[in-house]
Amino acid sequence: MRRKFLLSVAALSLPLASIALLTATAGPASAKTPVPPDPPANCNVAAGAFVTFAAPGLSNPGSEGTSKTSTTTTNTVSFSNCTGSVGGQTITTKNVKCKGADNPTSNPACTVKGDYGYGSTANFITSGGSSITKSLKKLSFTVNGVTYGTKTTNAAEFVGAPCNVATSEVGFSIQGAVKTPKQDKGQTTAFTVCLGADTGPGTTGSFGADFGANGITIATTEIDPAYSVVTVS
Repeated sequence: MRRKFLLSVAALSLPLASIALLTATAGPASAKTPVPPDPPANCNVAAGAFVTFAAPGLSNPGSEGTSKTSTTTTNTVSFSNCTGSVGGQTITTKNVKCKGADNPTSNPACTVKGDYGYGSTANFITSGGSSITKSLKKLSFTVNGVTYGTKTTNAAEFVGAPCNVATSEVGFSIQGAVKTPKQDKGQTTAFTVCLGADTGPGTTGSFGADFGANGITIATTEIDPAYSVVTVS
């Protein structure tokens, strides 16, 4: 009986010994090395990026139509001193309802009751920033091989600095927060979009000079490569 008992104890001890041996030889689990944040970026916008306003364009009296919304678009915006770009975007603006004889002062062209006014100087000033913020809630772009996914937090219009002061250049500052990649979450982005040369009936080639002028309709404007920048920090 004693011999059988000792043999049973020895048999039960083998797995425990094996586990102890494996634990001793395996060592502690190695911790995963965190991915460091990507370096800050300050990128100049390359020539060839344009903003196209809802046809026929931006003017002092605006235009009239039957649609409740109008759209402003951009083509792909590339960078000159960084590799990467921002894809083409669509910015949707809510139009102003016409009231016939009691037409809104913000849209002098809006005279037919039931129609909608859009594309006026006043529309651009009062709703430009909010339309950008709402339409571009999530903005994705690449910089030096890194694809950033961001949430737009604010967009505001300004005249002059940091755009061209001499031509009273009009621009927008678009602020955002980085959501992806994980290692860059918490960083901020800033787009300074300066509106430079323009095209359209009666235009002089300068958005700042033509903005709000009588008898001028701005169909497109270039994002000025001399002053427009994108930063990640």
